[in-house]
Amino acid sequence: MGQLFSSEEQLSQVKDAMGFVLYDAMLEGGAVPDLGVVHPLLLSNHGAGLQEQLKQLQGDIGKRAPTYLKDLIGRLASFSDEPRLAGLVGLVVSMVMDMAYTSKQSSAVKGKSAGSSSGQQRVWELQEVTEEYLKRCRINLSDKSKLIQDSVRLEAQLSLTLTQLKTSLLGGDCDSRSLRHWASGAAFHTQMLVHLAGLEGQAEPRAARAALEQYKEDLTQIIPAYRHYKSNMVCVVKCRGSLLASCDPHSEEPEEGSMTGLTVTDRETGKSVTLSLSTMKEETGRRMRVSGTDATPVPTVPSSSSSINLDLITSDQYAQAYLHHLFSDKGPLAELEDYFIKASANLRTKRTEPGCTNNKGVGNEIKESDGVHVGDQAQGSDGEQRVDRRGRREEECEQRDEGLQLSIVETQPNERLNHS
Repeated sequence: MGQLFSSEEQLSQVKDAMGFVLYDAMLEGGAVPDLGVVHPLLLSNHGAGLQEQLKQLQGDIGKRAPTYLKDLIGRLASFSDEPRLAGLVGLVVSMVMDMAYTSKQSSAVKGKSAGSSSGQQRVWELQEVTEEYLKRCRINLSDKSKLIQDSVRLEAQLSLTLTQLKTSLLGGDCDSRSLRHWASGAAFHTQMLVHLAGLEGQAEPRAARAALEQYKEDLTQIIPAYRHYKSNMVCVVKCRGSLLASCDPHSEEPEEGSMTGLTVTDRETGKSVTLSLSTMKEETGRRMRVSGTDATPVPTVPSSSSSINLDLITSDQYAQAYLHHLFSDKGPLAELEDYFIKASANLRTKRTEPGCTNNKGVGNEIKESDGVHVGDQAQGSDGEQRVDRRGRREEECEQRDEGLQLSIVETQPNERLNHS
């Protein structure tokens, strides 16, 4: 049977350790929802590295993207030195990857996880506006005036759709897919504003900064609604004897027989993970020993972790322990919050310089706050100084290129989307 918990403190330690164990198992089993924003926000258009990334993107999308979108990517790859294209790279990557994600989800989402008709309508409207914006960019790529008109019109439409989707999320339709699309849409909207600021010759992308700060505040309101939604989606049932656990809400948990393990199910993702009792004890003890090295030592762990009666912890307590770690600083929500924090910090260093020209037309470039132009060419009497300055920024540019590369590679439907 195992021994009772010696104190409330020990019970709390065991539940906390089990939360880690259950979360790791669900993560490994692909049952943790993916909330990642597929959007290398505000990365620089940087020479040959950008062209290589766009060429890889062309190969990655295959037949999944509309012809006009593939054509736009092709034009971006051919004319990546065109300053009016500043900002469009992130938009294209975001759009293509969201399309792949949506295609994967459409066949996997079931029941309530598909969201309400209102929430679904807002998601589709969001996709339609982003797709229309990219199509208009392709059509009017050589006409700056029309690009500005289209950007102003569709930016306002996208902003309204995001507000309506947020209202739907707060109203109880806060499933993972809708939340992810809201976050991706917020990043897309911010990039639109950056691009528009460049087209209009604004000195700084102030509207983009203000929008991103608003979206950070919106996210803090949405998270509690999402946690409430997930608490109704996660189910933990104890296995007893040779019986298999079931998360059917109409079935009763068997009361006879010894506990032999747990089954954790996320009805939204449609996936479940079963852990044997021996695995639970082993992993819980290991986790408690690891925690004991970083905090207050747990002297009873070595001897008691294998003999503690884990059946004394209720199914609901196991579920709450899992949810606690799902929403901890190691979970997908923390990664989403961190994305907006880093994007905001990155955006604060960006400036736009009006009036830049080249042989392909009039446009604007994004530059760093230190005044070094991303697209500068070393020439004339100050050529050596420009080379030196680029040398100091070489590491930063390489990191940015790697970030965009990872955004493309890690989000292939057969890999990253398997965790959705």
